Amino acid sequence: MKQLPIGVFDSGVGGVTVLKRLLEVLPGEDYIYFGDTLRNPYGDRSSEEIKKFTGQIINFMKEKKVKALVIACNTICATINKEEYDFIFFDVLEAGAQSAVDATKNKKVGVIATKRTIESNSYQKKITEIDRDIEVYQQACPELAPLVEKGLYSSPVAYEAANRCLEGLKYIDIDTLVLGCTHYPLLTPIIEKIMGENVKIVDPAIKLSYDVKNYLLREDLINPRDKGKMEFYVSGSKDNFTKTAEMLLERKISEVFVVDIEKY
Repeated sequence: MKQLPIGVFDSGVGGVTVLKRLLEVLPGEDYIYFGDTLRNPYGDRSSEEIKKFTGQIINFMKEKKVKALVIACNTICATINKEEYDFIFFDVLEAGAQSAVDATKNKKVGVIATKRTIESNSYQKKITEIDRDIEVYQQACPELAPLVEKGLYSSPVAYEAANRCLEGLKYIDIDTLVLGCTHYPLLTPIIEKIMGENVKIVDPAIKLSYDVKNYLLREDLINPRDKGKMEFYVSGSKDNFTKTAEMLLERKISEVFVVDIEKY
């Protein structure tokens, strides 16, 4: 069991921001990464579509015999019922909610995410379950994830899109902003510039990576090697995915495999 890989999946390249955090905390593990580049973005998809896609990805990960599965997609976390699956899951949305509660001092938290995540009200529910005194201000940012998928995360068009998205949150006196989509950490320099130094930017992947480590330690499943390996799979285009993933991980990716996810 210790030698089995950890699965990480997302609607596209955004989940590589989570993989990067996992590599920092658990460098000796093997990882299987899947990005649904054929069918992203998920943010405007129906809940039925997202559940169908998630089932296919989970079947793919079962075939790869992963020992734990990281859902690196807030939209999926906000849509599926994890109890319907026989799997050890780690949920980026739950990690983000707890991180926001831990970070805020004035109990005013902003959340930016996809349309589907915001409409589900999942962050609002989870944050107020932990601390009902916290006020949560949510904003859908449907333009941002597609820009990241195209590799335009540091472009003037990305700044303009982020500025439009964050306009309503700049004047509410929030002290914490949750990046409720795993694509958004690539936009952190832009978001920090727009929101100013008094707003703490929360990347849920930081806490999530330690949640995974703590589980593996508790279950005696840590791979004892110093350095593991990674395999990357996508359902469609791999060019922008490869370029962005290499930039994020600061290493060359030898191969990205295209898989027919529909067959699962």
